Amino acid sequence: MIEETPKYPKPEEAKIVVSYSPPKMDGLLWPTIISIILHPLLMGVYTVSLLFLYTDFNLLFAGQFIQFISPVLFLTCIVPVSGMYFLQRSGLMKRYGDGNTFDRLLPMLLLFFTYSLLIYYFHSAKLFIWFLAVLTVPLVLIVTASIISIKWRISLHMLAIGGMIGSTLSVCYNIKGVNPFILFIILFILAGLLGVARLIPGKETPAQVYTSFLIGLVVSFICVWLGAYWGIIMFLKNL
Repeated sequence: MIEETPKYPKPEEAKIVVSYSPPKMDGLLWPTIISIILHPLLMGVYTVSLLFLYTDFNLLFAGQFIQFISPVLFLTCIVPVSGMYFLQRSGLMKRYGDGNTFDRLLPMLLLFFTYSLLIYYFHSAKLFIWFLAVLTVPLVLIVTASIISIKWRISLHMLAIGGMIGSTLSVCYNIKGVNPFILFIILFILAGLLGVARLIPGKETPAQVYTSFLIGLVVSFICVWLGAYWGIIMFLKNL
């Protein structure tokens, strides 16, 4: 019995197509839950809440947590959500990511307005300049994200959590001189979980996740540092 020799394609006939696309796992629930819990609209609430956790805010403003968190929650969560819902229902704006550049920039413009009102509210209370700088971080990130979004889709989730961590790091090292390393570990773990939650369903690419997080981290750290530096200058002038 003679075995037939297998035929192999000629080199010019052999074509190998290599392509890769990350799998989309839309059925998983936990990425959606993480994205909701760590939504960009909630980062202002989390940032101010952390001030009462790891700084002397809980002593300087004892019993005033509700007075601080209420305007933050109202102006950075309730008002923007209500405004975007009204704009979508009226047909003036599509869902974020489904429309054109204008549809992506309009929510940022609304957030810029509400954070400006929040800064004005706390400025009238004559609080620390570095605290106002913490509230200014979202404004700077909104402007940065708006400029980048004209040409490239940025990850608002990673930009926001990077801003929260950067502000926390800057307050700890540049203002309070403390090192709550356990808090930092928890925050970076949460940032990692959020990044994975954005990557698994294919909502964002690795480049968008990593770049957005670094931009938020660096920009927020510098903004709070400048606020602390400016506060020292104003203090010395008033001596």
